[in-house]
Amino acid sequence: MRFLVTVPVSPSAAGSLAGSVVLCRTDLHTAEDSTLAGALSEICPDVLVTDRPIGREVLRLWREAMPEQPIAVVRLTESHGTLRRLPTMYGRPTSAILPFSIPMYTVPRQPDSGGGVDEDASLFEALAVAERFAQDREQLTEPSQVTAPPSGAAPGRASVLLVGGGVVNLVTAQLLRAEGYDVAMVDAAPDPRAGRPWAAYGASRGGGNARMFTYTEMDDYHAKSAADSDCMTLFDRPPSRSGWDVRRHGGEDDRQWVRDFRSVQPWLARAYNGDILGLNRRGGELWQTWLRTRPHLFDDVELRHDILRLYQDGSHLEAARHRQNAVGATVASYGSAEVRERFPALAQATPHAFAGGIVVEGFTVNVHDFMARLLDDLEAGGVRLRFDLRVEEIMRDETSAVTGVLTADGPLIYDHYVVSPGAGNDALRRRIPSLQQVHGVLGCWATVPNGTPALEHSLKVARRGHVAEDANITVGRDESGESVLMIGSGYGWTGSDPRNIDERKVEHIHAAVADTVEVLFPDAYEKIGGRDGLRLTQKHCVRPWTASNLGIFETSAAANGAFVVTAGHNTGGFAQAPVIAEAVAHALRGVGHPMHTLYHPLRTQRVLNAMAGLGGASH
Repeated sequence: MRFLVTVPVSPSAAGSLAGSVVLCRTDLHTAEDSTLAGALSEICPDVLVTDRPIGREVLRLWREAMPEQPIAVVRLTESHGTLRRLPTMYGRPTSAILPFSIPMYTVPRQPDSGGGVDEDASLFEALAVAERFAQDREQLTEPSQVTAPPSGAAPGRASVLLVGGGVVNLVTAQLLRAEGYDVAMVDAAPDPRAGRPWAAYGASRGGGNARMFTYTEMDDYHAKSAADSDCMTLFDRPPSRSGWDVRRHGGEDDRQWVRDFRSVQPWLARAYNGDILGLNRRGGELWQTWLRTRPHLFDDVELRHDILRLYQDGSHLEAARHRQNAVGATVASYGSAEVRERFPALAQATPHAFAGGIVVEGFTVNVHDFMARLLDDLEAGGVRLRFDLRVEEIMRDETSAVTGVLTADGPLIYDHYVVSPGAGNDALRRRIPSLQQVHGVLGCWATVPNGTPALEHSLKVARRGHVAEDANITVGRDESGESVLMIGSGYGWTGSDPRNIDERKVEHIHAAVADTVEVLFPDAYEKIGGRDGLRLTQKHCVRPWTASNLGIFETSAAANGAFVVTAGHNTGGFAQAPVIAEAVAHALRGVGHPMHTLYHPLRTQRVLNAMAGLGGASH
């Protein structure tokens, strides 16, 4: 893919576009039609980004130069007041069909905080629309990967095997069962209801008993402007230097993953971030449907509505207000003193603990209890569950269609297969190439008593420059039924092996979590026995993460159905679980879904390959 930009480009934006698939030709901004037509015929871009009307003859010559390729125009237009366009997983609708069946998409220029126009944001938004157009057209050319069920099979009773028993696959199993599939699940870990030691489980059951949904729960961590470059070196530094590297050792696989992370340019990161937030919003809509239609699953799981987001830095708080307003999440906003007044549990926080807070839409649950309810409900509905059984091999026929999976107990043969393995299944990584994109990023957990007065709302805490920069503090209960606060925080990259952890490096994250507890809840910190007491509650989980920061959704053929892989959801597996399930259900029916494009495992590679074809240069 190749995008031609003819509008003026600022030096900062030009720096962000260097080496990308974007060709900046500002000399064409006011050029004669004949000159523009000649450039289009020579360059053959998939998308033209412009702010001028394009004449019929220009379009004809461009179309003749690319007779078989989908092409489009993205036109920047004047902004009309403050824009409020909530995130959506759907692509921007076509504004018009130009001559020769060329679609045009209009993008109003983005306002800045001072009431003017943010030219860089406007250009990046236009490029995001261009990239989505190109990716959608790539997706349309892919043949359906669903094989028709054998003749005589009862409609709606096709069988499905889910490999992996984390919360994403449990939610998927619930939806597929409701749609009439014959569902089974196999997981290498023990039954989550068995209460084995936390290290025996994956991220869903092995971490803290807490999960949160907000509209910005899953996010993109790449630089989104030329000035925002510090994040691109996170994997070079240990936590003691505000980095994420907790590995004992590294190798070429890890180095390549970091190179892939750094290959995502700011304009592409903004496109990814918008798509992730759109999927978050769809996940929220579906979670609301679950709350209405499956209320029994949320009984006695410490369901808490609305989240208080705290910000230690005033400028961060102000930026967050704009962001939460932009995604339609804001319920209320308070200064520091009003936070202490309205939330008495925070009254004793240290004087500079937070500059203020924003209450946003969302909810939290005790996820271990929620999983237990899901499992009970699935078993009662006839779903066959098998634990402590690892899938060692993917069986394929001569056409590479999946015919079954092999375990120590023998082959398991179904019509469809849905693989959601989390981080670190070496056997599956060797047999499913897309899973090699998945590395581990750990998060640390600690638990303290919920004191008096008790905290009633779960929190998200932002401390810029702190080792535990982002923290979720979830109101819940412990095994004895006592009210507690579960703190999940920190990022520790393990590389491709989730066991490749230097405990000395992780201790820096645990110490930072302890500092957050002491700053916000000094009484609880003292009651539990300070740092030594917190150590007794410490644990961690390793989450599946990709260099692109996008999830993976891959569909290939099975002998009698489809083979689907869902993976790499970093911090958003729970938040996006219902929309992942929706995308799986669509895939098994051979029906398209936006996630199939947005999380396609080759999405970034398509751009990188195009860059290689351009020689890595822009004009």
